[in-house]
Amino acid sequence: MGGGGLVKRILVIVLAVVVFAGLGYVAASKVWGFPMFGGTGAPKKVEEAKSVMISLGQFMTNLTDHNRYIRVTVDLEVDGSKSEEVTDKTSELKTDVYGLLRSKTYAELTGENGLRNLQKEIKTRLDAKLPGVVRNVFFSEFIVQ
Repeated sequence: MGGGGLVKRILVIVLAVVVFAGLGYVAASKVWGFPMFGGTGAPKKVEEAKSVMISLGQFMTNLTDHNRYIRVTVDLEVDGSKSEEVTDKTSELKTDVYGLLRSKTYAELTGENGLRNLQKEIKTRLDAKLPGVVRNVFFSEFIVQ
């Protein structure tokens, strides 16, 4: 009778090892993308739309302070598949940027915080016109006097 109990224990242990090995294989195939039960095993690639850079050009305008002005060149990083939307509305977008720049004071634009805040404000305005198209706003020139 003692021999039968030993065989049952060995069978239970072997069965447990097989079950855990199978579960480990399934989990690993999900994580690392190797074939699961005869599949191709090729990891699925997610196509990310490429970005393109579009320049809105140079802006030079007075600030609300007397005898102060800003000269800035604005470049946009946009979703490549939607770049035509930006070029179709370039004049409208430039008008919005000019309006924003003319509402600023010298103190609001000085230092890194001034530059970063202006980037955010321009992006917010452009997102209102073209939601999800503009990914980032860059300045290739930024002079405040």
